[in-house]
Amino acid sequence: MPRYPATDKGCESGSGSGRIAGTGRDWSRLPEDLLVSVLRELHVRDAIRSGAVCTSWNTAYAAFRRLRLPSPRQPPCLLYASDALGPGAAALHCPSTGATLQIPFPLSPLARWSLLGSGHGWLVTADEASNLHLLNPVTGDHVALPPITALHHVERGTDEQGDPAYLVYENFRVSNSSNRRFEVDTEPTILEVDRAYEFMYYRVVLSASPSAGRACVVLLLHMPNGEVSFARLGDDRWTWVAPVDDDDKDLPSMFGYRDAMYSAVNGLFYLLRLHASMHSLDVNGPSPVTRMVLNCLPKSANQTKYLVETPAGDILQVWRTKDYMDSSTPVHFPPDYVDDGERGMDPCLELNTIGMQLYKVDLHRHRRRS
Repeated sequence: MPRYPATDKGCESGSGSGRIAGTGRDWSRLPEDLLVSVLRELHVRDAIRSGAVCTSWNTAYAAFRRLRLPSPRQPPCLLYASDALGPGAAALHCPSTGATLQIPFPLSPLARWSLLGSGHGWLVTADEASNLHLLNPVTGDHVALPPITALHHVERGTDEQGDPAYLVYENFRVSNSSNRRFEVDTEPTILEVDRAYEFMYYRVVLSASPSAGRACVVLLLHMPNGEVSFARLGDDRWTWVAPVDDDDKDLPSMFGYRDAMYSAVNGLFYLLRLHASMHSLDVNGPSPVTRMVLNCLPKSANQTKYLVETPAGDILQVWRTKDYMDSSTPVHFPPDYVDDGERGMDPCLELNTIGMQLYKVDLHRHRRRS
């Protein structure tokens, strides 16, 4: 990928005057604070390219990154790193324009940490201890979330060999009066510290850019079997959304949530269960409040489901049907792959999407429409 170094020749390459041809204006002499303000309003690709215009603009771009300002406006982009880019660099690819831009990025955490999702221009990652972090690939900003042991049912312990591990208690009842857990089966699931993220985290959803500080709420769907917890930036612990007896106002179960989304239209999270039932979740008050949106739908358990908000603010349920299909290219199994009994270890079977259904959710009438 070509890289264009900053030049002292001003904003018109080769002019030596810093003037744009035909305008008589010297854009290289704009004050740095004004340039930084402009960078905050540009698309990512334009903000990055501004650093190659001239020396003064390169200085402003460096200040933009150093000040850890909020990410500029941007269309969806794909982030990747490769050996070809070299250490200390990553690339952003913008599908809407076809542009690929190389950006400076601390590859040490990107190389070691696992990527779990993204939102508002930030990456959700898990470190070597399976703790969650938020990283901004454009500004280099970083926010640590509460650790995995700050979830209500996770404790630090050891495995059968005495090595450090996480103990996850899955079977317990909830006291409706005190909202506390009572153990039923005291034998926990033991997870390796560096691989716990593979089993613990289902979905991570951000309500806003982490640049907003406490206004950003991080919602977590997690083990066992899709429980719900959330935290505001700066919290020490995850707040568990536990069910109680009021079926109209609270979650009918602590389990089974498969996807979630946040709507800025009304400031609510929406939770989607395995059988397509939905609840809203309001975390703006002193305690979380939930409301039923949709009851369970028949013949809906076999599809993978997602929630999507349209630009107009409508909420869609996306049902995806998958099946194993014959592939002309053999699939190479990793050395530690364990057959689940469905594939039969056939190297030519590949899991493909074979159908997609879209349903619009009517939030007022509590029903769905095709």
